[in-house]
Amino acid sequence: MNKGGKGAQKLFTTSNGQTGLIYPDFISKDSENRIVADTKYKPIENIGNRDYLQVLAYMFRFDAAKGYYLYPNNSDEADLQMNLNQGSSYEKNIAAREDISVTKCGLTIPRDAESFEDFVFRLVQNESEFLEKFIGKRKE
Repeated sequence: MNKGGKGAQKLFTTSNGQTGLIYPDFISKDSENRIVADTKYKPIENIGNRDYLQVLAYMFRFDAAKGYYLYPNNSDEADLQMNLNQGSSYEKNIAAREDISVTKCGLTIPRDAESFEDFVFRLVQNESEFLEKFIGKRKE
């Protein structure tokens, strides 16, 4: 509800108070295994640099080791898990971290429905599969 200003979280505390409003789409209530998710209404190939920085800021702010992009998937593309790198190209010691990841997780949109009713039926099935997949990942 970020357009209405509801659900705002403070990013920083300063000597003058708190500042830097952020609006994560989803924050789990499990403080031991916190996850955050950001919804993007654009194709997976358009999720990039600024989006990465945004979800990483949310993850850092809420001590989350797992972050997700949720997006409408218009292909059969599988989820893409990306592990955060550590090290520096200057020292030539870049390696993937196993403890921090961001996953692009798509909700498949039916493309070849024969009718509106068929589209709705298939979308409800896809939503159910998406939810199970997402809940299953959260438990890992």
